[in-house]
Formats: sequence, C-alpha cells, structure tokens
Amino acid sequence: MAGETGVRQVTVRRGDTVALRGLTLLAPPGELLVVLGASGSGKSTLLRAVAGLLPVESGSVLVDGRDVTREPPGDRRVSMVFEDGALVPFLDVADNLAWGLRARRVPGPEAARRVAGRAGEFRLTRLLRRRPGQLSEGERGLVGIGRALVQTPAAFLLDEPLAHLDAAERIRVRRRIVEVVRSLEVTTLYVTHDQTEALAVADRVALLHEGALVQLGRPTELYQRPVSVLAAVSVGFPTIGLLPARLVGSGALTGYQVGPRTLPLWGPGPALPPGELVLGVRPEDVHRGPWPDAVELEAVVTAVEYTGRNQAVTLAVGAGPVAAPGAALAAAGGATLRALFPAGDPVRPGDAVRVSVDARRAHVFDPATGAALHHPGDGPPPPPAP
Repeated sequence: MAGETGVRQVTVRRGDTVALRGLTLLAPPGELLVVLGASGSGKSTLLRAVAGLLPVESGSVLVDGRDVTREPPGDRRVSMVFEDGALVPFLDVADNLAWGLRARRVPGPEAARRVAGRAGEFRLTRLLRRRPGQLSEGERGLVGIGRALVQTPAAFLLDEPLAHLDAAERIRVRRRIVEVVRSLEVTTLYVTHDQTEALAVADRVALLHEGALVQLGRPTELYQRPVSVLAAVSVGFPTIGLLPARLVGSGALTGYQVGPRTLPLWGPGPALPPGELVLGVRPEDVHRGPWPDAVELEAVVTAVEYTGRNQAVTLAVGAGPVAAPGAALAAAGGATLRALFPAGDPVRPGDAVRVSVDARRAHVFDPATGAALHHPGDGPPPPPAP
C-alpha cells in the first residue's frame, strides 16, 4: 500500500546554519505538493534531505511510507530535477534521458520508447544527439525535466524545474509536468520561489520561512485565509496592502480608524482585542474613486507596473507606519495599498488619487505577532448570551 513522502521532525544543519528546524511535511500518495518560499527558506534543503543528498541531524525521511533516513540515495526510488539540470557532460541528450532507466535496469526497447515519448513532449527530439555543452541553459533545463519524468519512481522531487525557461515556455512546460505526474499518480514535491507558479499547479502549498513551516493548505486557503502577515504577503500579485488601524465604535456602529478616516463595517465588528491592528487589503478590493459601501482614502502613487491588461499600482496612504512580523517583505514601511487600475488610466508616480476600500473585505492581523485575527467572510461576533 502506498504511503506518505516527506520529512517528520527533521532538522538539517548546513555548516553553522540550521537549514530545517524540526520540520514535518508529508505528502499523501499521488499529491502534487508545492514547497514555496524565498531564497534561504529551506526549500532545496528539504528536497536534498528527501533524496539523501544531505544528512539529517534528527528526525526521519519517508518515501512512499518507507523510512529511508539511513538509506543511500540510489536506494530511495526518487527521481529529482535539479535547478541547474545536473546533466552528464560526456553523454548526449538521448543517453542523459535514459540514464536513470539504465540504472534501474529497464530493458533497452522499453527505455528507448520512453525516451522518444518524453523527447517529443518536451520538444527535445531534434537535440537527442547533442551533448550538454551544445545546449542553451533552457534546453539543459528541459533535458533535466525529461530525464526525471521518463521514469516512474516512488516520488518526483522537482527543484525549481522551470527556472531557466522563458515566460511562454514556462507555462507550456508547467502544464506538461502537471499532466505527466498526475497521469502517473506519483507523489511529487515541487519547489519554487514563484508564488504564481505555486498557486497554478499545487494540490497543496507548503510555505517555508527560515527552515520552518508557516502554512500548509490548498492554494485558495493560503490566499483567502493566510495565517499571518508573512503568509499574506507571500501569496498573491500584486502583494497585499497593509494599513495600521484601530477598531472603533460600539454595537452596530463600528469601523476601522485608519489615520484621520474611519472605514465603516456597516454592522457589528469582529471580536478583536483592543488596541492597534494591521489591516491587509487585497488589490482587487481597492477601487479608483467612489465605490458602493466603501470610504475613499487619499493616497499618492509611488509605483506603476504595466501588465498589459491593467496596471499594478502601489499607493502610499498617510496613516503612519506598519510594524508587524513579515510586513517588511511587502516593502511596507508605511501604510501601503496595491490596486489594479485600467491599462488606459494615465496614472503616474507622484499623482494624488482617491481610492475606496470596503472594510468588510479586510484581513486583520495582530501587529505584535503578525498572526491573523479575522478574515473576510468570518462573519460578525455572536450575540451576547442572555
């Protein structure tokens, strides 16, 4: 019977640095688990620990339910894609693709059939007689992906597999990887720093930071219900905006005070501790000009990114500093919103604009710990007991 793949209470040191801190992260059979995080978060260390390329200080490593902590890499039945391809330089592309199959003693005709099939899927057929030194960086990356996916291991370990591909090729190859691993029903750990890529392919996403697990859940859960400011700013483009606030009012007349303005909740507010708060507002909940049931805030445009369909606009709001663990990752030293303006809007950095924010769509965080206190859709607090 198939079992889980991943790590249980694993600690890994790289020199004097603790790269993984008692991490438990397990993927059930057939799951495509994306491991997301910034550089230095421990993503690649995790894959190398599962593959047996790095020793673990404590804890256990599982592959398909089997404890492989003390087994050498060749006995773990995993197939890994390295960011740099890691091809054998003196072999041509065909032999590189077949390398793992030969190591597992797959018969020659079957190996040739698999190699030809994957070569066609990843547009490598014309390159089969070339050696790695004759390939571009992107082509070497495709060969590395093909070499892994030509096999049917107990688990796939994909370390930034699309890092060297151009934008259009990334989307095409990403779709093909998902199709292959799902058709083979092989558990897959897929490492990336690209949150758009993570949300697009994952059954679940594991967000790492400094060797520890921040949040694990379906892509929609990480976006709609981030557990902290750190999780909120790590998922979504443009990045979530952050505002310092305070819950004010009583009974049915409540709202969030942001600088000199109050954003009304139009009903009972959530049950929150007294004192300062941090509001997280997604770009789709920030609107240029008036908006039904929303209050306008004055803001200054600090950056504009043209994306084709719209413009991703960064807005400074005069409401004081934002201090919370993780806020720095959003480059939010002060109150900042992000919005999506129409592509034809002639907005420029330095422009003064008015934007509307519906307070009922705000995520609420504790500024001291960064932990989430309330999300849109949580509903008002229950009425007091009679």
